[in-house]
Amino acid sequence: MNRIGKYEVIGRLGRGGMSTVYKVRAPRTGRIVALKILAPRDELLVDLAGEDLLRQVFFEEARIMGGIAHAHVAEVVDCDEEGGHPFIVLEYYAHSLGTMIGEAYEVERPSRAISVAKTTRYLRQTLKGLERLHFAGIVHRDLKPFNLMLTGDDRVKIIDFGLSRVRGEERMGIKGLQVGSPFYAAPEQGVRPEAADERADLYSAAMLGYRLLTGRLAVPGQGHVPLPGRLRPDLGTGWDEWIMSGLAPEPSHRFATARQMRLALEDVFAAWKATSAEGCRFEEDEDDRGPAVVVRREARRIRYCQAQVEVGLDRLMRPLVYRAHQLRSGGDRLVLDPLTRLLWQGQGSEFPLDWRQAGEYVEQLNRQGWAGRSDWRLPTLPELLTILRPPTIEREFCLPSVFSREIHWLWSGDWCSLRQAWMVDIVECFAERLDKDGGASVCAVCSIRHASSIR
Repeated sequence: MNRIGKYEVIGRLGRGGMSTVYKVRAPRTGRIVALKILAPRDELLVDLAGEDLLRQVFFEEARIMGGIAHAHVAEVVDCDEEGGHPFIVLEYYAHSLGTMIGEAYEVERPSRAISVAKTTRYLRQTLKGLERLHFAGIVHRDLKPFNLMLTGDDRVKIIDFGLSRVRGEERMGIKGLQVGSPFYAAPEQGVRPEAADERADLYSAAMLGYRLLTGRLAVPGQGHVPLPGRLRPDLGTGWDEWIMSGLAPEPSHRFATARQMRLALEDVFAAWKATSAEGCRFEEDEDDRGPAVVVRREARRIRYCQAQVEVGLDRLMRPLVYRAHQLRSGGDRLVLDPLTRLLWQGQGSEFPLDWRQAGEYVEQLNRQGWAGRSDWRLPTLPELLTILRPPTIEREFCLPSVFSREIHWLWSGDWCSLRQAWMVDIVECFAERLDKDGGASVCAVCSIRHASSIR
């Protein structure tokens, strides 16, 4: 398939029970967008619901999303049909919470637990998006990590309204149809999905919080669900109460509204910050006269299946060993590391770029002779891993203080395939492949021959 309507198909992003999503290029502007086309995999579903109803539900999804203008709800760009198949065109996002935590196809497998601060940020934005949806009478009913996209500047966008219910109306109405994703769907959705109200979304948000903070799902083990604080002792009782209230089997025992849940979240986070150790504590060698740490400096291809062994990563793509470093400010927004003999930009691009633009950014630095140098380049993946810090005793992941606090994802010069390159999450400390059309920041690097020359 080369085109869908006026859109040039670049590749397939994913496929669900009712639709397939493609990455496409818009005519004239060349903008990269996501196109979701109705293409049911299950013919039984077509037989039960009928093609007319499926088309009606699909167009209704476009209408719902098109009628919501909010910072944390995905924006509809276009809606049309091709060969009798309706499609919706959406903003394109290369990041999602699912990829952020490394959630696998086997959802029960452990994922990456992320920092309390980042978890709070994502939950707060998700709940603000739900506030807007619920105000419009929309119950999403399929809130999960892969339906929460992340923009290049790290904002949550809620997507996929195919299973949503609008002002009490059950659009599908097929007896026995599963509504929602296993583990994330509220218990009442498995019994009477047509009766599930806004509190079903709040259950999903609480499950999301459990997943982000612990790397696990709140699945009963030996008759009960372990409290998050038992899996992560640094959390404290406030987080236990907030999450378990949201996970109450009975809707009446949960938070009443998304706003109430969000305000309670903000209180929990404020209390946690007040009782947690401030800042990030690390033990670093003050002697910078040790032997240099040698890492590869020429960009090359690293296949995904080889990355863990080649670069030294665990199953969740975190370093097996954190290298010693002595990152320090070198003035003029530079970061020095005498051990690796590397000179970094400390502030970088200050805005997300795709991989092609990242290369252009480095070329521009060299043309300008930025900081008196013309040998800037994109760092290799091994070089990026040298600046990652291990989690503190409080289980927080911390951005090295010499880098800008605006940085989150950093491009590598190494690539994975024709369409994907490697990046590193400098806050949460893991490596991952990213669509080259996705957004990440750039901190260019260059090599220094002698550590004494950068003191």
